[in-house]
Amino acid sequence: MDFNDLINEHNANFARLMALIVSKNLIPSISKNSFDHLTEKLLQKLEKGADKNQLKNMIETELCISYGLYRSEFNSEELASEIFIWWENN
Repeated sequence: MDFNDLINEHNANFARLMALIVSKNLIPSISKNSFDHLTEKLLQKLEKGADKNQLKNMIETELCISYGLYRSEFNSEELASEIFIWWENN
């Protein structure tokens, strides 16, 4: 696989992961592009072999610190599981 193939694969995975995150409707009034940062961080973690617990921790941190949500406003365990299952089946 050459460099362009790797970039294309990353971009395709980014788009699919973004669609998954947006489908959760975490912040209804926010634009889809606002989740670019979260999507990229999660994708990089997945590409480096992160486990479900690492994803859960990152989701909690990012949604609370970067997006201003409270932990009671989202289910990080469920989201991490869905992302992890998506990644394994990808």
